[in-house]
Amino acid sequence: MKACESRSILARAIAVREYMVTARRAIHHRPELGFEEHATAQLIADRLHALGLEVNTGVGGTGVLAVLRGDRPGPTVALRADMDALPVSEETGLPYASACPGLMHACAHDMHCAVLLGVAAVLKEFISELRGTVVFMFQPAEETDGGARAFIDAGILAEHDPHAVFGLHMWPDLEVGKVGIRPGPVMASLDSFDIELVGSTAHGAMPHRGRDAILAASAVVQGLQQIASRNVDPMEAAVVTVGTLHSGKARNIIADHASLTGTVRTLGEPVRELVAARIEEVVAMCSRACGVESHVKYDRLLPTLVNDKRMCQIAAGSAREILRPECIEQTMPSMAADDFSLYAERVPGCYVFFGCTAPGDVAYPLHNGRLSPTEDALPMACGVMAKLCMDYCQYSAAQLPGQSEPGRQD
Repeated sequence: MKACESRSILARAIAVREYMVTARRAIHHRPELGFEEHATAQLIADRLHALGLEVNTGVGGTGVLAVLRGDRPGPTVALRADMDALPVSEETGLPYASACPGLMHACAHDMHCAVLLGVAAVLKEFISELRGTVVFMFQPAEETDGGARAFIDAGILAEHDPHAVFGLHMWPDLEVGKVGIRPGPVMASLDSFDIELVGSTAHGAMPHRGRDAILAASAVVQGLQQIASRNVDPMEAAVVTVGTLHSGKARNIIADHASLTGTVRTLGEPVRELVAARIEEVVAMCSRACGVESHVKYDRLLPTLVNDKRMCQIAAGSAREILRPECIEQTMPSMAADDFSLYAERVPGCYVFFGCTAPGDVAYPLHNGRLSPTEDALPMACGVMAKLCMDYCQYSAAQLPGQSEPGRQD
């Protein structure tokens, strides 16, 4: 795309800033948990209808899907924004702060929705130049790891058959104006485990007559913490976290039952397999040594989010043209997980991170009650996402038989 067209896209993204801000603040003010995003979905659907897009609601439960067809033939590209909030109490003091006690958009999903609405508004104005189709996926329940699967189960990918998929996330660790793009693994796989230990009770003064589930649980916790440090290659990444441990009824009774729950994060399948196997082995050995029975339930929830190299090149090129050549940061992989990985597992994709901390501001982390991304990030993210749609469709359309335009110097 010519430089003048890039400037036009950025100018339109800046022009729709207030459109995005009002949407973001309305969504932020009324946060809703996963699969409960009814008001959020209605606001999004109303705005998409007003833009003249084809709109479907109730997708995968509470999701919204919209389609924008360009005036020129070409590929299909999908964009994803997540809609759900978190059970976090807001502490920002903003005039549009959450009106729902105990709920907050503490992961910037309100910003993501606003950006995609802005992208739809911008691309609508470039429809005569748009080659192909853009599918906008406003997905529920990312935080509960069920929304992407619900969209896929609803047949969205099968029906629209996108050639590429792009997602975005506001990233407090980056200053506004910076764009994080990295090929390969960028976010971790997500597994969970539930462990039950069963012994027998006895008087606390006569521990030899019981089988102590608390002692076994303590050994299990210690053993699990040694998996990453002693079984995984130090050059690889793995996190094993025990998040809950419940046991005991009284101070003078040997506990006959203990339950533990936790999470596992890795950046590659070999390490993922290793950790899963070692958890089973550690629990079995510790419980046997303590004379208790054990049961392990291990669930593989999400794969590693892997960015496609070619999609990253296109996204980085678009970002450099919209913002500036030095805007790109190759961020480190995160051990957090995101169900965008389910799309990227099936379709070549790229997950783009946008800086959202203003210079001099405190970079409160995601899922923190004081998180307050600067809204200056909205037009920047909107411009980049709109541009990469145009660039991808143009690049891909040129690869289709009969679609190239000799002499065109984009």
